[in-house]
Amino acid sequence: MARYVKIAAAQMGPNPEWMPREQILSRMLRLMDEAIVERADIVAYPELALTTYFPKRIRSDYDQFFETEMPPRALAVILGRAHEAGVICHVGFAERTSGHRFNTAILTDERGQLLGRFRKIHLPGRDAPDPSGLTRVYEPYYFDSGDGGFQVIPTTRARIGIAICQDRRYCETYRSLGLRGAEIILIGYNTPLAPLALTHNELVMRTGAYENHCFVVGIAKTGVEDGMELIGGSCIISPEGEILAKASTNDDELIIARVDLDQIELVRRRLDFFGRRRPEHYGAIVEHGVRPRGATVPDRATHG
Repeated sequence: MARYVKIAAAQMGPNPEWMPREQILSRMLRLMDEAIVERADIVAYPELALTTYFPKRIRSDYDQFFETEMPPRALAVILGRAHEAGVICHVGFAERTSGHRFNTAILTDERGQLLGRFRKIHLPGRDAPDPSGLTRVYEPYYFDSGDGGFQVIPTTRARIGIAICQDRRYCETYRSLGLRGAEIILIGYNTPLAPLALTHNELVMRTGAYENHCFVVGIAKTGVEDGMELIGGSCIISPEGEILAKASTNDDELIIARVDLDQIELVRRRLDFFGRRRPEHYGAIVEHGVRPRGATVPDRATHG
């Protein structure tokens, strides 16, 4: 019997700094209502959905962008609407705890209850000004690297893994989630426009889906935001790396696909990438201090 799930990627246009929180939430609510009309089972919003992408520069007034409650009180109306419709919801935001700050995404169930959270592990950019001018983002200045590892969260609809932005550029992210049984991986991102940025965005997510036999959902915040243009390209990808649905704008847009989770088992049986692994030869992947020839220190990307 087919296991159909309807997934909605709620791409968001820019959240400029002048835009009131109420207006951002109103846009998010419109996307949720559209997803409910389409009978979506899962609705996913981008990374840092509640704010502008503030790590684009170093600043001292960053506390205003962080949430201290879990789930954030600001999301009550969104999660309430999801609860009314029986929808699973994913959303990213900046989280502050006692002594720590994280780039976080949460997953709630059909009752609006918190199922789990993921804190971004791979942080792009630098933690100090860059005299060379090459650095475009400064996430290590604002965030600690996630402390919870990669997790797969069981839900009534699917086994869901979460990653955030830069995490999608590492094959280890998908493999860690795939080996833990992820059927769907949700990835919110805020990525500055650069040559080949959209190509690379699609490349890594399609590869991750294909190599790990799972559905991958990329959810962008996009458009020109406080002078920085962010890429769109939100999409839903099959376990064979096929794009099933893709955004056509750089604004608020709902991208929907009805997928059959049983396709995962068929692909795994046919390709069996997990069964044919030879971990005894992969030691260098986890050896600390091993660095490819030509790599620089610190080895951090300059974009999201």
